[in-house]
Amino acid sequence: MNKRTLVDYESGSESDPGSPSDNPETSSSVIRPQSKRRQTSGSGIGAQDPPSAPAPTPAAPLNGNFGTRITPPKPAPKSTSPLPALGDRFNDINPSNPRTAVADDPSLHHGRQRQVPHIPGNWPSHVYIDWEPSSGDRELLTSLVDKLKAEAKSAAQRSPDLEGVEIHTALRDSDLPVNRPLHISLSAPITLTSNNKDDFLDDLTKAMKSCRVSPFVLDFSGGVNWYRSEESTRSFLVLRVREVQSSTGNTANSSPNPRLTTLLEKCNKIVKEYGQPPLYESKDMGYRFHVTIAWTHARPSASLKQLTDSVFDDCETMHSENVSIRDKLRTGLSLPVQMVKVKIGNYVTRLDLRDKGLGLPVKTA
Repeated sequence: MNKRTLVDYESGSESDPGSPSDNPETSSSVIRPQSKRRQTSGSGIGAQDPPSAPAPTPAAPLNGNFGTRITPPKPAPKSTSPLPALGDRFNDINPSNPRTAVADDPSLHHGRQRQVPHIPGNWPSHVYIDWEPSSGDRELLTSLVDKLKAEAKSAAQRSPDLEGVEIHTALRDSDLPVNRPLHISLSAPITLTSNNKDDFLDDLTKAMKSCRVSPFVLDFSGGVNWYRSEESTRSFLVLRVREVQSSTGNTANSSPNPRLTTLLEKCNKIVKEYGQPPLYESKDMGYRFHVTIAWTHARPSASLKQLTDSVFDDCETMHSENVSIRDKLRTGLSLPVQMVKVKIGNYVTRLDLRDKGLGLPVKTA
């Protein structure tokens, strides 16, 4: 009887993947292919034959003789389903590359400068409401900014105050080819320390929970204009938001954004307790909430304001004779507010708005 030859499979040795870093900017999970186990020859314990080929499929007689037919494997069907949508926590991940330098370099960020210089051990922080526009809304806003950029470049030849004006979009990241979520600020840029950042988050969570603000909806009927603060080196093209009032809501003579104002007042109180500057602490704070869609280093001249108004009122941009971008923003776009976010360093904490107040924070890595 012939002896069957056993095949000895060779296998390489790979080191185990290391543990992920504790740094959220550099941590990752690596899945390596499994190494093949070495097969031993012989008939003792541990001996193993190599995998055998699948048994042939019996076939009907061919020309009066019995034979076998090998059925070829069917090709895998092509998937026609779309890629799964990214989770709603994707925007909480810092999309920029980690920076190791502590010195500010505006040349890396289109001339932007930090309002608060970075100090090792400090945690730049921000309280805000974010908005991920739908594909249609993002397309509308992108077409607006693109047209405004082209019109400003063309008009610079006849308007000296537009010469050198460069408009940058806030809808897309300048370093990575990804869309950026937009936001409404509930705080100015603030700085916390390693010793007080956790206490700040606890105090802010309690303060927000005590105000008992339920989810609400905003529209963009507050208008479009350029805004530049005294301490800023940039001008911002902003969409002013207004709360959609219910039949039992506030009257027309009250603040246009009562819920946003309540949230901001609670936030300002905690921010000041930690020695940080408040935001919009004035009588007209209810009218100042906005979403930024573009920015420029130039000051908003009369020519830039007039050009912006003409683009917003242009019906051709909407491919319609009756609807302008301004009207579309006023009646067609909405921003549902369901949570407040607190970003401390690269960690984002969600404070969900609920019928009986804000729920406990859920941290995202």
